[in-house]
Amino acid sequence: MTASKCIQDVSFSECESSHVGKLHLQINCNSDCIYVLRSMVAVMTTRACMEARQSNRVSIAVDELFANISKHAYGGKAGRVELETFLEVDAHGEQELVFDFRDYASVGWQGSMEEEAERSIDVENLCPGGLGLKLICSAADHCEHEVLSDGNHWRLKFCINNKSL
Repeated sequence: MTASKCIQDVSFSECESSHVGKLHLQINCNSDCIYVLRSMVAVMTTRACMEARQSNRVSIAVDELFANISKHAYGGKAGRVELETFLEVDAHGEQELVFDFRDYASVGWQGSMEEEAERSIDVENLCPGGLGLKLICSAADHCEHEVLSDGNHWRLKFCINNKSL
């Protein structure tokens, strides 16, 4: 089965403004919720007919972003996170799997995802911490962060047609 066939199986153009074909979740940010997130990744990467390697990359990025929100935004304490995931076609006609995260934590990071993606790593002097956003940017095809008046919005996009991963 081709990826375009799979996308058609879950494409609902007549219901574009509805939640048909989307998964939406609101959770308190704690470590055991990672299993729910992994289930969502498995469902959506299966719907997108992604290969196991692609699905694993999606899982790595989603896991790391959730861990960063939990550890850094909420300081390890419970906090509300909303997640929505869906399939879409971008402006160039390419099919993408999108994960939108919304937290309500105070804003602690106001950097640039583009700069994180381009940042070089000093492999001679590696130390724990500081590599999470770089990992997320490496695993996802596109990352966005928006500071909101009451939290953060994070968007991860994964190209479905990219079989070279």
